[in-house]
Amino acid sequence: MLGSHQRLATLIPAEQLRAVRQRIDAYIDAHVLRTDGVDRQVSLLWKVAGEGLQGGKLVRPAILLATAHAARGSESHSADEAQTEALLEAAVAIELLHGAFLLHDDVIDHDVLRRGEPNLLGRVDDFTGGEITDPQAKVRLGQAAAILIGDVMLADAHQRIGRLRVEHHVRIELLDLLSEALTHSVEGEYADVRYAVPGADPSIDQVLAMSASKTAAYTISLPILFGLALTGTAAPRAQLSEFTHALGLAFQLQDDLLGVFGNPDEVGKDPFSDIREGKFTALVAHTRATAFWPELAPLLGCADLTSQQGAVAIDLLERSGARAAVQDELDHQLVRAAELVREIAVANPALADMLDAVVTAIAERRS
Repeated sequence: MLGSHQRLATLIPAEQLRAVRQRIDAYIDAHVLRTDGVDRQVSLLWKVAGEGLQGGKLVRPAILLATAHAARGSESHSADEAQTEALLEAAVAIELLHGAFLLHDDVIDHDVLRRGEPNLLGRVDDFTGGEITDPQAKVRLGQAAAILIGDVMLADAHQRIGRLRVEHHVRIELLDLLSEALTHSVEGEYADVRYAVPGADPSIDQVLAMSASKTAAYTISLPILFGLALTGTAAPRAQLSEFTHALGLAFQLQDDLLGVFGNPDEVGKDPFSDIREGKFTALVAHTRATAFWPELAPLLGCADLTSQQGAVAIDLLERSGARAAVQDELDHQLVRAAELVREIAVANPALADMLDAVVTAIAERRS
């Protein structure tokens, strides 16, 4: 998800990210092997789903591990094996959570592409052997498969946290953090869908709140708080909360801009998909307050939107000043996040350095 996180990666022992990748591979292999010989189609389904999970950039695990590495400071290399094991398992759990959200999000948005390639919904033939030819049946089966595999990943994420060999109070804290992140993300996603319903009339403040809820809780806040909890590190929670809100909002606003104005080959997304789905993004909210709205409104949610109509809609978002307004808000949130990093540095310089790396990664993101 983050287009440029090289600096963040330098803050983590390389073998730890490799270990997370290996555990995700083993997780998928275990599901494939368990079902192979029992239900070949389900085994193939897990293989296809696994390719999507295995292709991730591990940004959230990287943030978690970098937080822990910074929190442990000079003791990082001498940390006990039990703590490192717990960190790795928590990192895998967060990636499973992310994978589940992507699967469910594709169903909600009716997307058949992810990172420019066919996702699980777009690869029904790969796990059914092409035996289903009816288009509607393929859509129904693809959506059901994505929901069900996502449900298993969510359950497995909780199970991994529940089985961590940590003190009871730490496990409870982690489960509470996970529940809170899920709750905020669901609220944000529901608002995203609700605002796209014809007749909805959200304010720009409501749209920005929705944008922050969708992303801040599980992409920024959860991995940071997991890293702190597992290392027993005290941190200025009020400033961290404001930091994750600002950076999560920046991340989502950038997602909106890249989805429409970014390079489709880099973003891996149809630039007209948000318009076709009728998503009420910050771009749309800003345009609604301008004289360009009557031209844009009929194009939003148009299921058979043509490329020509899509190009017109994008031009309207540009000429209305919406693109510039959203970019200004994005820049403002990045500046605020950087200010908070400097405040956090007073209490924990190493942690602040890691947070600064995350800000830089998002600022440089291109996909």
